[in-house]
Amino acid sequence: MRQLKGEVGVVSRADGSALFEMGNTRVIAAVYGPREIQNRSQQQNRKEALVRCEYRMAEFSTGDRRRKPKGDRRSTEISLVIRQTMEASILTHLMPHSQVSHLISCTARNLYREL
Repeated sequence: MRQLKGEVGVVSRADGSALFEMGNTRVIAAVYGPREIQNRSQQQNRKEALVRCEYRMAEFSTGDRRRKPKGDRRSTEISLVIRQTMEASILTHLMPHSQVSHLISCTARNLYREL
């Protein structure tokens, strides 16, 4: 059985952050917001908060050394699932004209099992 480790407050500039480790898999997550929407065109007539999510797998953390462009298919799909989960759990109607950003980075992983 692999040991699970967690730590909060690992990213000093974030409003909330955590580090999770399980075996050789290591993930850092940071949340910024709620804050005013950065893109003014998205702010007009917005009655709920905008939820953003970006997932990245660090290039050095995979066995595949090819450079992957930002927004590769797998990262895009994982970002979408996380965003949908966050939208369902955040009370966005209480924060009109604002955004909440989630950044998740996998900095190491077990090369024998996929995330």
